Amino acid sequence: MVDVGCDTGRVVEEAAIPVEPGATVEPGSSGQAASSRRVVRQPNRGSRLVALVVVAGLVAGGLLVLFRDGGGYVDPEERRQAEAARDAYSEAVMGLGRARTFAYRGSVHAAEPGPMRPGSWLAGDVTVEGAVLLPQSITREVAVDASGAAVETVSSGPTAWGRGASSAAGLAGAPWAVVRSPDATPLTAYDAPDRSRLGIALLADLLRSARDRRNGPPDATGRRTLRATVPTDTRHARYGDLLAGAEVSLVLDDAGDIAHVVVTAAPAGDPELVLDLAIERLGEPDLITPADVGDPARRTVPVDVLAAGGVDPLELGSVPSGWALTGAGASRTGSMGRCGAAGCIGTPEGCASLRLDYRALAEVTDGWLSLTVASESCLKLKIGEPTGGEPFRAGTYVGRTETVWLTRGTMSDGVTWVSFDTDLSTADAAVVLASLTPFHVATDPTPIAGIPSP
Repeated sequence: MVDVGCDTGRVVEEAAIPVEPGATVEPGSSGQAASSRRVVRQPNRGSRLVALVVVAGLVAGGLLVLFRDGGGYVDPEERRQAEAARDAYSEAVMGLGRARTFAYRGSVHAAEPGPMRPGSWLAGDVTVEGAVLLPQSITREVAVDASGAAVETVSSGPTAWGRGASSAAGLAGAPWAVVRSPDATPLTAYDAPDRSRLGIALLADLLRSARDRRNGPPDATGRRTLRATVPTDTRHARYGDLLAGAEVSLVLDDAGDIAHVVVTAAPAGDPELVLDLAIERLGEPDLITPADVGDPARRTVPVDVLAAGGVDPLELGSVPSGWALTGAGASRTGSMGRCGAAGCIGTPEGCASLRLDYRALAEVTDGWLSLTVASESCLKLKIGEPTGGEPFRAGTYVGRTETVWLTRGTMSDGVTWVSFDTDLSTADAAVVLASLTPFHVATDPTPIAGIPSP
């Protein structure tokens, strides 16, 4: 019997091993033709502990330079650089969101209109210059083709307006038209029902969705470049299937902010969309003004539709400072919308109506009011008089209101019915609504100081 001491042994059958002349053969063997049994010794617990201590010491001392990562071996410095690239990418994209506004200029190649190119079609290759207000999803852009022809596009949420001219200088006198609207335009492949942004405002969503964030070679001026890839599963993405698998390249400035972005849609050899944009003026105020968005919204209201439905359209003559008209539309069908003690927000089925949306451009989520204007006779015929809520008066209009997490109400002057909801207090809403005046496409509201109340 072989004494293995404290070791854990494993017995292995070995093939016949020749015996050298003069060697001593253990009892039980049969010379050259014999097979043998030997004990293969395994490290005991003490040996394994010593090995672990040695490895830990090597790691702590920086002597173990390789470790396993995803089935291969990665140098610790490479790992550190990869993590730094991911962190820098995330911080740059978050910085774009924190800035809330930015300007851009560059070139766009597009095979067809899409969510990032929602305006009137001009050409496949254009130069662009514009600005974005991210919290309200408002964009303003002028695109010029090789002949000098120009198209201006303004988007606000899911709606876009456009106008065109033979030159950029001629845009100022051109009429606006609605080019994208969830109410007036049938849904297409890229008009997802939940889409709330259009134009370059979608860039922030696209950059945030990209994965495989990594370092790229420095640009021609030596600035840091980061790369990433948009996932191929874009079923729930707001920027559309066209950009599934797109490659993203970011150039950062010395502060780590995005200075340049290139987005190339697949396939790489013949992309259907390429954005090549310099990003400028991060966080500057007034890149988007109330007139920028209010003018196209107001000038595209179909007043004739309202007149045919017996509606005398109204609008706010005054709004809190920094607010803008960010959406407007008319309808002959209507919807009952939300109903409460103070009445229904929305219009009865079959009634013509005008809807106006106002927002505070300098805020992220606060500061908004939505109006729906319809005929009083249509209202009474469909749903009758509201009886709940608290009495409410705004100028010559009387009605009822209620406040839960927002203020909502209905009121009338006997001819025109108005419903509203807002995050203003009831008192502030009464001041703003007292300015209601006949709607006119060329009238801009005047600012009211001190609203909302501190």
